[in-house]
Amino acid sequence: SKRESPEYSRKAKPLVRRGGYIIADNTLWDGHVTDPAYDRDAQTCGVRLFNDMVAADPEVEQVMVPLRDGLTLIRKL
Repeated sequence: SKRESPEYSRKAKPLVRRGGYIIADNTLWDGHVTDPAYDRDAQTCGVRLFNDMVAADPEVEQVMVPLRDGLTLIRKL
């Protein structure tokens, strides 16, 4: 479930070596991540939190590809 994406990220990151990648899909969540109508949707909130965590993490660099529902490539520094 998308609401568990932040927890998956916390668990996956220590398993990835420096220079390794994590690839996350559905990070734009059909545009719901920017739509206030979905502010109370648990799935959307999970995707938003995941995106915010990745964006704020100084131990990774990332790029979000606006392909379909969004694809984020995360490289551990």
